[in-house]
Amino acid sequence: MSKKVLIIDHNKMLAKLLAKKIQTTLNYEVDTVFSHAEVKELSNNEYFLVFAELYLSDAPNGEVVDYLLEKKMPVVVLTANNDKAIRDKFVEKDILGYIFKESSTCIDEIIDSISKLDHYSKIKVILALSKLPERNEIKKILTQRHFNVLAAAHGEEAMSYLNDNNDIRLIIADVNMPVISGSELLNEVRTRFSEDELGVILLGEKNDILEADLLKNGANEYLIKPIKKESFNCRLDRCLTYMDNMEFLNTYNDLDPVSGVKNYEALMDNIEVYFNEIMTKEEDFALAFLNIDDLKSLNEKYGFDVGNEIIKICANEIVSEVKGRDIVGRFSPEKICILFKNISQEKAVRILSRIRVNIKKVGILVNLDEAFFTVSIGVVFGKSKDKIDNLIQKATSALMQAKSNGKDRVEVCS
Repeated sequence: MSKKVLIIDHNKMLAKLLAKKIQTTLNYEVDTVFSHAEVKELSNNEYFLVFAELYLSDAPNGEVVDYLLEKKMPVVVLTANNDKAIRDKFVEKDILGYIFKESSTCIDEIIDSISKLDHYSKIKVILALSKLPERNEIKKILTQRHFNVLAAAHGEEAMSYLNDNNDIRLIIADVNMPVISGSELLNEVRTRFSEDELGVILLGEKNDILEADLLKNGANEYLIKPIKKESFNCRLDRCLTYMDNMEFLNTYNDLDPVSGVKNYEALMDNIEVYFNEIMTKEEDFALAFLNIDDLKSLNEKYGFDVGNEIIKICANEIVSEVKGRDIVGRFSPEKICILFKNISQEKAVRILSRIRVNIKKVGILVNLDEAFFTVSIGVVFGKSKDKIDNLIQKATSALMQAKSNGKDRVEVCS
């Protein structure tokens, strides 16, 4: 998908200023044109989003918006006219937004429009509605905003999509559906996912008691039919913003504040999940402990701020070498744990050795003097049926062996 934005405005200075702001803030390529005729010359170009002024010298009645919509281009109206009747007229069309450019929040709204569209293009949504006209109407709204939509005619089909796709972020469903109803679908989803992991928006008739029950049972939103596009988009935005904020907070709560990797609780939870995943299949993995040599002496000599910075440097070096699916966390104040998934012994030792060498080369500036430090690493290799407590004990023994053999080395558990 193109990451190019088009701005159409008769005010050349404003258009160029907006283009510069978008380029510097979001690193998007921006084209600017100032008339309807110029727009027609660009009609073959694909734009991620178009901001269009309603009143151009050669199109004074918003004709450019209609032209862009005919070309199936995603349009946000950008205008100095704040007349409610005109606004209502264009909002009823298939535009994505309406921004009053005399507003103090105009630039923020423009940046937010692009950012949201970019974010939504990565989100997969299940849309489950039994009535085809309603399903098509909402699917059109979602696809205009670049959501990846999987359309289902009932709850059972929605559950099938959910079971086959591990990256579903949102379900939008009618309360009244055949086979599996929306409320039954909600109950099934909430046995597996929290409200911030998988959002559920339910649609139905006005029913205060039903709405309250569904919200108590974990629905993120309840919308009353018939759906109004602008209201639907606002509630959808609010739902996804809440989910993103909760995800950020949960991620932050899982991190060790010094190293920036997972804290002990999150580390052990992730390891337990991995062990459950591989219980029924054959998979080799490696569990390693990394310890900073003479950290106590470094803290005494340079202070704990420097010691914490050394811990952070080591954690960053580890993260830069492992794959995203591997697990890294602070097992204790002295030890960082690394679990390499589905890896050969030779490759694991090679990566750990590279981590050790990289850390030895880094150094840290203290009072205009560069201080260097080393790490010792103990590693054990495991298989699917191994017990975590036993592996932790063996990795700890290997680490102690690395220390006793002179430090600054990788020791494999024999």
